[in-house]
Amino acid sequence: MKRALIFPAVAIILLAIFAGPYLLLLLIVIPIGYFFINRLEKAAPKRVTYANVEEVEAKYGQADDVVELSATRANELQALMLFYKAQDKVIVCGEEMRLSDLEGVMSKNLATPYTIDEYAVVIATKDPLHPTIQLRVGYDGGLAGEIAAEIDKHISGNS
Repeated sequence: MKRALIFPAVAIILLAIFAGPYLLLLLIVIPIGYFFINRLEKAAPKRVTYANVEEVEAKYGQADDVVELSATRANELQALMLFYKAQDKVIVCGEEMRLSDLEGVMSKNLATPYTIDEYAVVIATKDPLHPTIQLRVGYDGGLAGEIAAEIDKHISGNS
C-alpha cells in the first residue's frame, strides 16, 4: 500500500472508532456531493468572450447597431454593445449573449454619501447565472438615460 493512502485509511478507521458511524457516513456523502457539483459546473455552457471588435466582425460581420458606453473608450470592445438582430446576438463588453435574453434596462445613480455621482446602465436578463448586467457609463446622468433608452429600443424591438 502506498504511503499516501496509509494515512487517510488510518484516519478513517480511528474516526470510525472514536466518533461513531454517523461521521463515517458523512465522509462518504461529502465526496459524492463534491463530484456532482463539479459535474454540474462542467456541464454549464461556457460564455463566449472576445478580445477586440475585429474578432466579432470576423465571426458575425458588420453590426446592425453599436451603442457606445463611453466616448473616451469608443474603440475598445469593453465600452461597446454590438447588436446582431438576424443572429439574435448582442456582444456586451466582450461577452456574447442572446438578444432575446435581455428583459429590461434602466439607468442608475451609483453615488453614496461618500462618493461623487457615477451612473450605470443596469440590464435585466433571463440568464440565471447573470440576472443583471451593470455597465458603468460615467458621470453624466443625461447620457446614462440616453444610453438606456437606446438599449431599450433594441430590447423592445426584439420582443
